[in-house]
Amino acid sequence: MKRMNFLIFSLIIALVLNTSCLHASKRKTKKVDKIYYIAEKDLPRRVAILSPFFAKKVSPPPFASGLIRGVIQNYLVGKGFFTLPLATVDAKVGKGLSLKTFSPAAVFKKLPDADGLVTITVYQLSRFNILLAQYYKIDAELCLYNRAKKLGCWREKARRRKVSIAADPLGAIAAVVSSAVTDTGDIHIKNAVFEWAFKVSSLMPGFSEATKKPKILRLVTNIAPTPFKLGDRIMVGLEGDAGLNASFDLGEFKKGIGMTEAEPGIYKGMYVVQEGDRLKNGILVAHLRRPDGQTRDWIETSPLITIDGCPPEMAQSLSPQVEKDAIKLGWHTEDIETVGFLILRSESPLSGYKEIAQVSEFSYEDKAVEPGKTYFYRVIALDEVGNRSKPAQCGPVALPVLTEQTLPETLIGTFSAGRYLLAKTTKVPIGTKAQIGPSVNVMCGKEAKIMVEGELDIKNAIFNPKKDSWVGIEVMPSGRLLLQGTTINGAKKIIIKGGASFEKLTLKGGKVGLLIATPQGVEVKDSMFTGLDKAIRLEDGKISITGSRFEENELAIEILNGQAIISENNFWKNKLNVKSDVPLILKKNYMGSTEPGAFLIEGKVEVKSILTSPYPQGEEQIIEPEKLKKQAEKLRNYGIAAINKGEYGKAYELLGKALKTWPEKETYIYFIYTLSALGEDAKLKQIVKEALQKYPYEIRIYQISVRYYLQTGQRDEAKRLLQRGLKLNPHNPTLEAMLPLVEMKEEERKEND
Repeated sequence: MKRMNFLIFSLIIALVLNTSCLHASKRKTKKVDKIYYIAEKDLPRRVAILSPFFAKKVSPPPFASGLIRGVIQNYLVGKGFFTLPLATVDAKVGKGLSLKTFSPAAVFKKLPDADGLVTITVYQLSRFNILLAQYYKIDAELCLYNRAKKLGCWREKARRRKVSIAADPLGAIAAVVSSAVTDTGDIHIKNAVFEWAFKVSSLMPGFSEATKKPKILRLVTNIAPTPFKLGDRIMVGLEGDAGLNASFDLGEFKKGIGMTEAEPGIYKGMYVVQEGDRLKNGILVAHLRRPDGQTRDWIETSPLITIDGCPPEMAQSLSPQVEKDAIKLGWHTEDIETVGFLILRSESPLSGYKEIAQVSEFSYEDKAVEPGKTYFYRVIALDEVGNRSKPAQCGPVALPVLTEQTLPETLIGTFSAGRYLLAKTTKVPIGTKAQIGPSVNVMCGKEAKIMVEGELDIKNAIFNPKKDSWVGIEVMPSGRLLLQGTTINGAKKIIIKGGASFEKLTLKGGKVGLLIATPQGVEVKDSMFTGLDKAIRLEDGKISITGSRFEENELAIEILNGQAIISENNFWKNKLNVKSDVPLILKKNYMGSTEPGAFLIEGKVEVKSILTSPYPQGEEQIIEPEKLKKQAEKLRNYGIAAINKGEYGKAYELLGKALKTWPEKETYIYFIYTLSALGEDAKLKQIVKEALQKYPYEIRIYQISVRYYLQTGQRDEAKRLLQRGLKLNPHNPTLEAMLPLVEMKEEERKEND
């Protein structure tokens, strides 16, 4: 046994010595990398980074190509190069380029704007094991060309050992990021790519003015395509030169958010979404600054950041409706951000609430109740990202035994707490008074109608059609109608020829919500109109509309004659917000947008001021057309200058602001050009659609868009758009000249390219 142990020990010693000798031999024969000297005058300024070439044995993960190019792009910008947008390079160079078929001259021919090329060849990108440890390795070469020759190639390797995320210097942030990737090894591969890119770009020559800037090795964030809601943490980690000042910006929303140096060269920062925070499609920019002011920026253009820290408003007018075998809750909200509601129930007013449902409507029918028991309810509004409002509460309410009653043909007196059937026409005679509610549910037949010649007061009631619709309510010149806290569904029309007042009314579905034709003043306050052909139509008289919400109507408000005061209302997702045949001034309304071009108004309407966000939170902003036009023109000129410098990201930001400030034709054209250069396909389609709605005869919009679709292989889209342009502009020589391009076969197009 001792002899066996001695033999094993001797064998191990021999293996170790042999391995050491082999390593020593390799070190002695290691090839020395070629060192290039490149004069700064020979360096290209505008370079195109081609898609990486992968060796046959390499099976890269889906994100590898974009990651490698994006990181190299950031590093090259830091060395003073201008890089062409990657999407533009891909569109012009095309697919199928390989290391064997690569010809610098041929690529330069397709990229006239470039005076330099960068190629990346990946020889290894893999995971492997050494003893009991896992490693992630990249071995790749970067080559730089100008139009005359290859300037040099630099090959480097980077290896990262797989350790627990917590052991990474940026561990807390990396852990959050790793939860979003499909393979936990992906983040280790990304770290290896960051290290390789830093090493290889450090070997490359750059422009002297860029050498004074700090170095950034990598940036790690938990930004994802989904929005951040109230209380969420936005985490940013940066690895770079030690002992400097680091910060980051969240678009234009928050700038200069400080980062602390947790250990030398490792900076960490965090922002917690506060109530009221709001940002859409922002870009994160990290900064590393020396005391002398020299700054290195790292721009994360994808994914964009969306923040919504605005919880929805509390549900209003929550009231229980006792039915035969259920308790029906009704409420309304003026908050256009609300997408749903949580329903909670308890048998105690202060505790024990449990969630029983989540709905998107303004009502909920609870059938899981027992007669004789007392219940309390809470309703919590939800927005799209999951923010919760404060709870609205009602109760106690008990389920009694109820029988349905038919409303008489003549309405006089009080009708309360119960279920009623309105089969045909019922009338409130002149000189009499009737009251319906509270806690009344009226089912209306197809021919059902209420004729008001006297006075009718309806409070906290719900009217529903038995099938699709019912006739509605007509107030005669001698009559007066008061509607408060009431929901009316499916009524074809509510015609007002006499006096009327509406407060906390909900009208849903129908032809015309309120048709006003009376010399008496009508007031509409804190009400909700949705799903109507025309929510309010003023044929004559005076009307005051305040604090109300108009959502998803064909036409929210139509003024044919008379006078209207429309203020502190919210318009959202209507096909047309306001149309007027007489001069009308709008003040302090939220028009669904702060962009003047998206107010959705028609006719003799002048907008004097708007609310910057939905009422009541929004602040008033005065609309000064001449001032806004000058601001937009200034922003557009800055954007054009950025385009000329190849700074398309900056142009995107400036031209986007110009459109929001005051949309004009020239701004749309330059913005569409910028989007085509950046390859922002979805955004480009949206802006083209918006531009053509306003300027359907503008040839340049068709010209730029069709060329982009052809370059990106979207031939059907190009053909459809060109046909539309020719239909509106027949025999236009510019558009007709593009017809052969869209009708050309793929083989012919490649030959021409």
